Amino acid sequence: MRPQQGASPRRARGRAADGPAAAWPGGLRRLPERAGEFVRGHRAVVGNAVRVTAASCVAFYICRYGLDRAVMSVYATFTVVSLGALARIPGSGRQRAATVLTALPAGLVLITLGTLLAVRTWAAVLGMLVVGFLVAYAGTTGPRIAGAAPGMQLLYILPCFPPYAPDTLGQRLLGFLLGAVLLAAAQRILLPEPDTPPFRRLLAGAAEAAADLAGHHGGPVPEPVLARARTAADALRPARIPPADLPAAPSLAHKAMAHAAEAVRTLLNRLDALHTAAGSQHAYRPETTALLRAVGDAAREAAAALRHGARLPPGEGPRAGPLQSELAPVRTHRALDTLGRLSADDRLTYLRRRSLVVQAADSAVVLVLATRLLLGDRDVDQDPAGHAFAYARAHAAELWWRRLTTHLTPRSVIFQNACRFALGLAAARAVAGLLDLQHGFWVLLATLTLTRTTSLETRSAVRQALLGTLIGAVVAGGLLAVAHNHGAVYAVLLPLVMLLAFTAGPLRGLAWAQGGFTLVVAVLFAQVAPVTWQLAPVRLEDVLAGSLIGLVCGLAAWPRGAAPEVRRNMAALCQAVADGIGRTAALVADRAGAADGGAGILALNRAMMLAQESLAQYQSEPRERTARQPDWPAVLVAGADARRGERLLPGRPGRITPHEVGAWLRQAAESTAADYRALARHLRTGDGPPEVLPRPLDLGALLAVAPPVPPAGAAPPARADSAALLVDSVIWLDALTADLARIHREM
Repeated sequence: MRPQQGASPRRARGRAADGPAAAWPGGLRRLPERAGEFVRGHRAVVGNAVRVTAASCVAFYICRYGLDRAVMSVYATFTVVSLGALARIPGSGRQRAATVLTALPAGLVLITLGTLLAVRTWAAVLGMLVVGFLVAYAGTTGPRIAGAAPGMQLLYILPCFPPYAPDTLGQRLLGFLLGAVLLAAAQRILLPEPDTPPFRRLLAGAAEAAADLAGHHGGPVPEPVLARARTAADALRPARIPPADLPAAPSLAHKAMAHAAEAVRTLLNRLDALHTAAGSQHAYRPETTALLRAVGDAAREAAAALRHGARLPPGEGPRAGPLQSELAPVRTHRALDTLGRLSADDRLTYLRRRSLVVQAADSAVVLVLATRLLLGDRDVDQDPAGHAFAYARAHAAELWWRRLTTHLTPRSVIFQNACRFALGLAAARAVAGLLDLQHGFWVLLATLTLTRTTSLETRSAVRQALLGTLIGAVVAGGLLAVAHNHGAVYAVLLPLVMLLAFTAGPLRGLAWAQGGFTLVVAVLFAQVAPVTWQLAPVRLEDVLAGSLIGLVCGLAAWPRGAAPEVRRNMAALCQAVADGIGRTAALVADRAGAADGGAGILALNRAMMLAQESLAQYQSEPRERTARQPDWPAVLVAGADARRGERLLPGRPGRITPHEVGAWLRQAAESTAADYRALARHLRTGDGPPEVLPRPLDLGALLAVAPPVPPAGAAPPARADSAALLVDSVIWLDALTADLARIHREM
């Protein structure tokens, strides 16, 4: 570069020569700023690495150098690593700490079992098979348990190897307790993950947004009100909710929260459609305005109760009665009016628009009842709309048993994953025991951390792990050869190596994680017992053995992952939808089959759960090529629509009359069900497009058998209730037909 004009060459050369020297102090001064930017940009990873490093090192130093208990130090350190780094416990710092402390009894049992079953290889292998399956399968009961499962596996793996030393069980248990308590404290104190809004607060906010939206009775709705309602509905989507806050456990409270969330999302959707539909700018009729006011009042009462959060005293809390009293005449009046115009409404446009306010009111009733159930009122099933709450009086043991048995089938991806991990860990334990490997624990750890749900993903993980372990072993071997038995060197290096490994692994990938952990193991074990550089190649050999076992299990046990199951389970869901349509039509038209005790809804719920789990895993699995898939979320929407009708329609007053109209409804339901069965057969076989296209409802046949519609004021109560039930059923079948058409368009 030429000197600037006006500057002497000597002065310019002086500045050029002093440039790097002058820049060096400036770079040092900016180092804290850059470190701060890095921490802020990767707060979750850095925060977890700091917490795990601090808790691990404190636990290790206390036990190893303060108490001189080598066994206790190993168990304290690996407890922190297993539950803090290997596990993926979701949630805020408070929630993570609570999960760790809740796992204390199970951890004590696992360590005790591992210690006692290490007496024989066959006993340890059998225990590994059973424990491996049970711990992995326990993830069906919620995201927190599922996130903790890999770390809990390690609590059995660590003590189930020789030497058989039941006399050290006390040290092992004390080390585990110390490590768990220190980790819980670190989760709460050191860079804790921020608290998220409780799910009840999200529900309350959505209910308040619905109340504001229902407060507009014609004319343009202000855009901020619509935007708030849409944001509130979107915030309740399962994909938007942090896993730790998702009401996914089989407890009564979580089921009531999930039910309330479905109801308030439907309420917001129907109110949004009502206010944005064509013709919505005009003033509503007086009965519609009164009903919308009742909807707003009910939603606001539910929101207030949710925010308060206390158990409801008898006779207090949000009430569905006032809303139901406003809803009944509007339902019948609109039904009679709609049937009178049906001959000119061949596309059901008028019927759909006229039913939006009734569907919104139905959802508000369910929201109120679900809120009451959440706050302790188990009598909601006695309400006229309580057919949807058949689970309200179920005991906690029954609810947990239903959830645990839901996935107890080879068609469940959770069951498949539990079997895959259990077989892999048992095989690794057998190999380590039969070959008398020096550090067999590392074989099982490699199998646990490298086994994936597809063979493709497992092969990729094994390649990265072996590369990282090789590099880490070389570095660790050099360190052990240079430092030899100087324990002070390892004591100083331990926190630095841990912080680097637990930060670089999540940020840079599996190779960095395995290489860093290899270095951590070398530095840790060098302080427990005398070691040489030969520890590094032993670690590499054990990781290689564990990788091969995991690869074999990945190839032998469901190697394609969730790809086959997502089609099978979606086909099963379509079949369950068809069965639900038939059951609901029978209940509505003939009032027959009401004694199933809710078994139909349970079957539909089970099919939906299996389909949702398989789809979630399928979407997370990498693939070499992506073939065009049907619109799987649309199939789940169809399942939700079928379940909503089966929950609500049988509880409606009245009966479909005359007999010919009931026969039309049964025929229309059977036609829609047949289309879903045809879709289920196509999904099972996968041969070409579906042979049968969805058929619209035959309104001409309904008009041919329907009697003349009397004016709303002159209709007898039984006739009005029959008309309302018929219109609700037609709208429900129309929604299922629209879902089916959407699925076919994507195929």
